[in-house]
Amino acid sequence: MKARLSQVRWDLVLKTAVLIYAATFILGIALSFPLLAALDSAHLSPDSATQASSWISTLLVMVVTGYGALWVAHRVDRAALLHGFLVGLVVAVLSLLLDALFRPLTPVGLLLYA
Repeated sequence: MKARLSQVRWDLVLKTAVLIYAATFILGIALSFPLLAALDSAHLSPDSATQASSWISTLLVMVVTGYGALWVAHRVDRAALLHGFLVGLVVAVLSLLLDALFRPLTPVGLLLYA
């Protein structure tokens, strides 16, 4: 296991994970505002609109992280699966830490990281 972890290109993994998190944050905001405006015009409750926006952001994070992990896996020579897994893991941990800083975590919120 040590030999495999020493072969990891941590610079590529960490840079990609931070870029993925930043991209999903920006895209989530860019998609949420028009969505919330459209749902508000449909006279939905604010809680329903916020819940829909949250689910779309969650789906966006999964898709963009998957593509980012695949991109990193194609760029490395060895241990492609490990590199892709580490990208996903770093994005999840980064997202969990930043979410915990700005809002209280609920059991349902923690389940989304599992």
